[in-house]
Amino acid sequence: MHKINFQERAVAFIDVLGFGSIVYQANQNPKHLKELEDLIDLLNKAVPDLNGQVDEHIPKELIPKYIYISDSIILSAPLTSKKMVNYNGLSILVMRVIQITHMLLNKGYLIRGGISIGNVWHTESNIVGVAYQEAYKIETRTSVPRVELSDSAIKYWYETEGESNKMCLNHDEHFMVNGLHDYYTPDNTHGATERAYAHYAQIAAQNINSANSDCIRVKWQWYKNYIDSEINRNQFIMFT
Repeated sequence: MHKINFQERAVAFIDVLGFGSIVYQANQNPKHLKELEDLIDLLNKAVPDLNGQVDEHIPKELIPKYIYISDSIILSAPLTSKKMVNYNGLSILVMRVIQITHMLLNKGYLIRGGISIGNVWHTESNIVGVAYQEAYKIETRTSVPRVELSDSAIKYWYETEGESNKMCLNHDEHFMVNGLHDYYTPDNTHGATERAYAHYAQIAAQNINSANSDCIRVKWQWYKNYIDSEINRNQFIMFT
């Protein structure tokens, strides 16, 4: 019998949009199998690769746990730590979601999800608790490619991070993870953020033009508008 020990943690549930369509195409045509294999490989490696970059002096229990199932990644981290006074598990989890957003968007994929805080039990193979259930419900209610925070997570964010930290922000009347945060662009050379945003805008435009359904087109148009808003907010001068 499993002994359940609840712990107050931040929990994120994220899905890759369009995964079902890729699976269907791979099933119908072997030519599309490589795309599915590459995406699964990317999802399988994403969190372990990021966790592997964590400083070796960080206590292992503070590194986000994860479960990867099909097109879903479930992450959680302790909300606080007695070992590290300034540790903020919600901020760590938001950072991970931003990194994953950049990683997948660079390959042409959007994510959608939810983040909550509360008591959960998270093992290597399972997660149980109200925070997980709430994060999952947020994802199912979100029609566009954003990762929203629960009311409890929003309150905790403002209490610990305030309004100046733009890793989360109000956009389109929803408080969400700023997945395009420029600090986490996967390149630190001069002009990297501008190049990344231009690349993302091009990906969005291509998908808007090639979309075979209004549903897909609306999601990419929403994301294109979000990219444009971040370019304007950061006052980048884009050269195309």
